[in-house]
Amino acid sequence: MISVTEAKEIIKSKVGRLPSIIKPIDEAVDFVLDQDVFSPINVPSFVQSSMDGYAFAFESKQNFSVLEITEIIQAGTSKQSVISKNSAVRIFTGAPLPDGADTVLMQEKARIENGALVVSGLEIEKGLNARPIGADIQEGALALQKGTLLTPASIGFLASIGIVEVAVINKPAVQIILTGNELKPIGNELSFGQIYESNSHTLKAALHQVGIYDIEIISVEDDLNRISNAVGKALEKFDLILLTGGVSVGDFDFVLEATKANNIDQLFHKIKQKPGKPLFIGSKGDKVICGLPGNPASVLSCFYNYVLLVLDQLSGTKLVLPQVKAIVTNAYKKPVGLTHFLKGKFELTRDNNTNSDYKVTILDGQESFKMNSFALANCFVEFPEDTTMINAGDEVFLTLFPR
Repeated sequence: MISVTEAKEIIKSKVGRLPSIIKPIDEAVDFVLDQDVFSPINVPSFVQSSMDGYAFAFESKQNFSVLEITEIIQAGTSKQSVISKNSAVRIFTGAPLPDGADTVLMQEKARIENGALVVSGLEIEKGLNARPIGADIQEGALALQKGTLLTPASIGFLASIGIVEVAVINKPAVQIILTGNELKPIGNELSFGQIYESNSHTLKAALHQVGIYDIEIISVEDDLNRISNAVGKALEKFDLILLTGGVSVGDFDFVLEATKANNIDQLFHKIKQKPGKPLFIGSKGDKVICGLPGNPASVLSCFYNYVLLVLDQLSGTKLVLPQVKAIVTNAYKKPVGLTHFLKGKFELTRDNNTNSDYKVTILDGQESFKMNSFALANCFVEFPEDTTMINAGDEVFLTLFPR
């Protein structure tokens, strides 16, 4: 068995990146840029009013007490107007300033008398409320750097400079292979000895939450040939394969043998942790195979701790969950030897005695088959393998779940 730290370092060193693809910007949110993007234009490409008001040449107020209002200019006009030094124009936000104008007085501060703008006594600066050419970005400037995660804001920025499509790192197509003869789909009546299958619903929701939607789910009987064939077919089509159950060493656990039958290179099997000790991760070329335990809490724990890291390696994302320190409110004891990921409930607080912003309660129901406590939890409390006791008031590390 290897440690939690060793397992994560192996993933970082052995799992490679997926290739680049071209995406329309409207389909590129949550993807990572694979090339620098440079602006093909100035934004704005003309001197632009940032207010509804009146535009004029600043020097006019030095020579005239009132300026004749000669024109109304709306946003979107394609006419390039020219202004004289004894006049002003009524202008609206986003409209181009006429040639000769350099300053905009906002309408709330304007005084109009007999159809003219009174400028005597105004305390304003040259260039007020006038956005210069290239104020947002200049032609040829770096707009977004390679490695940037595309957000709604960055998509909007790309659109504002006229970018139609971008090169991004692809996201994996994922197949979830469910094993276990005892599993029954929800919506059906259970027979004696059966349980409802929940892992596919958990994994699908977790993948959706991090922007992965190319997902296929199949069920396979506990049979070596069937599981081997399913893995072989998945390797032809999918980038990431998640198997649930059958990853230990019982008489009906066939996942390890199925990976060997498909010449999958084992990166590791078994981690010094609870839950999820029998976790398997392997690779074949650029394909990654994760053999997750069957118990529902183990599945989600392994997903948060390891599958997210695999996804980051494949797609250049930063999905790995944040860690913070917190003060624990209750005690917990365990044997030495395994890192425990305990389901916890944290809340923001401010404890002047401990200088901590969080406190956390370790929940009841830590067994790997129990999801009722997981449904209430919003974090893991990480209990290191060489530690046997956490006391109330101790400082611990939390891994915060996605929201």
